Amino acid sequence: MTCTQTAFTGATGARPITAWSRRIVRDLDARAPEAGDVERNRLYPVLEGAKAALKLGTPALETLKHLIGFTRPDDWKLGRTPLAWPSNYTLAELAGVTESAIKARLRQLRALGLVAAHDSAHGRRTGRRDAGGAITSAYGLDLSPLRIRFAELCALAEAQTAQSRLFREGRQAIARVRRLVGQVLAQAADLRLTGAHWMALQDEVERIAGGAAAARGARDSDAYRAALDLLPALERQVGETIDAFMFSENNNPSGLKTAPDIHIQTNPHPNDPVKAVRDCSSDPAAEDRTPTAVAASPSRSVFKARPTDLLAMFPSAAMYVTARSPGWPDIHTAAARLRHDLGIRTGVWVDALDRLGRDDAAITMLITAERQARGDIRQSAGAYFTGMIVKAQRDELDLGRSLWGFRTEMMADQPAGG
Repeated sequence: MTCTQTAFTGATGARPITAWSRRIVRDLDARAPEAGDVERNRLYPVLEGAKAALKLGTPALETLKHLIGFTRPDDWKLGRTPLAWPSNYTLAELAGVTESAIKARLRQLRALGLVAAHDSAHGRRTGRRDAGGAITSAYGLDLSPLRIRFAELCALAEAQTAQSRLFREGRQAIARVRRLVGQVLAQAADLRLTGAHWMALQDEVERIAGGAAAARGARDSDAYRAALDLLPALERQVGETIDAFMFSENNNPSGLKTAPDIHIQTNPHPNDPVKAVRDCSSDPAAEDRTPTAVAASPSRSVFKARPTDLLAMFPSAAMYVTARSPGWPDIHTAAARLRHDLGIRTGVWVDALDRLGRDDAAITMLITAERQARGDIRQSAGAYFTGMIVKAQRDELDLGRSLWGFRTEMMADQPAGG
């Protein structure tokens, strides 16, 4: 059954025929032979997904779903016509609105080519079914356009779902990089580091976010992807800025010549804790300083280490230190370079600095590098390092225990009496 409209003019009350309505009718008639069976229940999610692309309002979609509900599954098979004949009063009762509102919704559905009018001579909706449920005679609202356009509607819904996913994941990616930049700027401020290169990071992330927001508002997926494609370059810029200005060889990353003491915890022998005083090449009196107390690790005791001890325990990191009398700034610089060479994301490194502090973050990096050099890491250095930071977030990271293990191995490898 083809989609038809009754051509009445004047004061008959019939809908006027327009060039647009005729175009829709001709297009549907041409595509009708290609249409096949449609599962009625699939129409609901497909229309929900395609409504934004169709510019179909939520009220009109509600009434369209009501109309679909007045049909039967067999009405959507090839050779049959899905017709519905509820009165405007019935539709208004279902939606809880006025009949005038229903008329406005039906006008939108007809204008979008989603339903067509199949009018009787008197303009009223009516219909009959035989004993098998097939429609024998009916006048009302023809839903054949939904069956004829079903493949098109599915494609629109899929495209809309993909775009929504793109926008959602893009917002998360932008938020992550914006947080990364914020952490870096806060870290730089804490270290008393200034310069236009820091604010350039903020300007760039805001420029990218603004471009993405404009593309999202215009529903332009290509422009949105183009904005997101700028994020990796910004992350690299963040990493390069950190390495060049926060951990450079000529800059003490603490902003001071004497940074706070490291205080790492372990307890291999509760009654005989091992203590080694922090050594900084720029502070020859460091051995006399009182350590700064911090919260105990899971093993609840103290293990202190000097930079020279760390380089002896972690030979894979020693090649990154050239100073003859290395101090903690040298360890920080080595860790920053190791981060780059191990392929650990800048955001993870900043999280480590924020969570552990510069000293413990550097030691965590040295442990990761040594494990990687020994072939102890089954996945990747980045995954291993991230796992250690996750443990730190749960207060389960015990760096001291790891250091004690490396120190024990180092001493066991030394010749007797060495």
